[in-house]
Amino acid sequence: MAMTKKQKAILSTGALVAQAAVAPVILRDLQKRSDDEIRGPRTLWRLWGSTNLLGAAVYWFYGRKPAQA
Repeated sequence: MAMTKKQKAILSTGALVAQAAVAPVILRDLQKRSDDEIRGPRTLWRLWGSTNLLGAAVYWFYGRKPAQA
């Protein structure tokens, strides 16, 4: 079943709102972590994590190293 224009607009708006909510959280988390607590280059995570939801999810589950006990 194809989506109507209204359904596409609602989905797009929802994705934009979600990205606008997630991007500051990712950027704040990157700012407070040291280089030893992040996998890979910080610049990559800033760009990828703040521009799309997939990048933010990958950062959250892979880019952050587990906390030291």
